[in-house]
Amino acid sequence: MGADALNAVKGLLGKIVKETHDMVSVIVYAWRDGIPQAFLAPDQAQAEFLAVSAAAALGSLDAIGDVFGSKVKRVDVELENGEHIVISAVDGAFVALSTIPRPNLGLIHVVLRKYEDEILKAAGVGYAGPQGLPKDSGQRAVR
Repeated sequence: MGADALNAVKGLLGKIVKETHDMVSVIVYAWRDGIPQAFLAPDQAQAEFLAVSAAAALGSLDAIGDVFGSKVKRVDVELENGEHIVISAVDGAFVALSTIPRPNLGLIHVVLRKYEDEILKAAGVGYAGPQGLPKDSGQRAVR
């Protein structure tokens, strides 16, 4: 991901934190293999740990989804201390976040859904742009 895309994704992650009234303590955008691409966290280790553990959880849950002929879209795990881990799968990547104890989950889910498509467009994942994909898959798009 280029510097412009990285800054755009970080800006969108910041909007999620702001619009949830700082109920999100760590938020990360990562590839499905757990490699973080952009994050907002007190330290990098927290973001990396959240990305890797979220990727592992999505992989396990996708195996269950395969039994039902579907994939996992969103996961919400409540921890004993009242904090939540929310993972939203989006086209080969995901947004994972951790919350403060006893957050307003409705607000968090609404805001996360609001920005999912914008994050994909900013990151350039799963988005072909206004030109669309070339008709011949052998053609390369000009960047």
